[in-house]
Amino acid sequence: MKKNKKPFNPNDFDTNLKVEDVVKDFPQLLESNYKEISLNEELTKLNYEVASRDYEDKKFESIDEYYNLDVDYIV
Repeated sequence: MKKNKKPFNPNDFDTNLKVEDVVKDFPQLLESNYKEISLNEELTKLNYEVASRDYEDKKFESIDEYYNLDVDYIV
């Protein structure tokens, strides 16, 4: 008997991650001053990237200000 394969759906790989979600797994992100270093560069080291169009590099000192920005996995 043949198994029915589910058709490929690229939306199955979409996630609804926010910066706040990533910080829960990487609390060391709380220690940096993001006016001096790039949040996106720090996330890239962890295989994530900021996906929000609203992101402005080195705008805020605290990561709290970036919590609601969308983040994607780097594949």
